[in-house]
Order: sequence, then structure tokens, then C-alpha cells
Amino acid sequence: MEPELLSFHKTLTNSDVKRNCELSNKARYLPASNGVLIVRDVDGIPYRFRAPKRRSGRRSLTQDWKAFAVAKELKVGQKIRMYRLGHGNEYVMEGAVQLFGK
Repeated sequence: MEPELLSFHKTLTNSDVKRNCELSNKARYLPASNGVLIVRDVDGIPYRFRAPKRRSGRRSLTQDWKAFAVAKELKVGQKIRMYRLGHGNEYVMEGAVQLFGK
């Protein structure tokens, strides 16, 4: 298996779960603004995300993100992590851990 590089981690908000996953400016190893990310879940199922850059410079995961959120039954307060595999545009998403008290 190729080395994994942490791209980002975050606690999901209502907007993340219902629309697009908003990324911090600290997110790393993302493709060009119009590039496609092939993101696999822990079961190996692939999803195609895009991470367009907004006028503010922030990015969000779009395209198959909503399908991923629904399939994984993501909820507000859960934590996710995304890792880039090697040097390409393939990633793995893991997490969906509920925080205490949420």
C-alpha cells in the first residue's frame, strides 16, 4: 500500500452533512481547483469529488460528496479524515466517529 498523507480532518457541521463539505485553508494535497479526487471509503467504494476554490480562497468537496454523506449516514458532530495515497489524485476517507455529548 502507498504511504498515506493526511489531507484534512474535521468535525462535520450541518452544512457539511446537508450540502458540501467545507474545507479549512489548512487542507493539504488537493488537486488544482478543477481537478477530480477519487476518494474511497474504508470498504474501497470509490466516489468522485471536486474541491473548487471559492472567491474567498476556501474550498469545499462537491460532486459525489452528498452521495457519500448519505451512504455513510454522516451526522453533525462526527469526525472525518481524508488521506492522499501516494502522489496521485487517489484518497481514502475514514472516520465518522461521534463526539461525546453530541
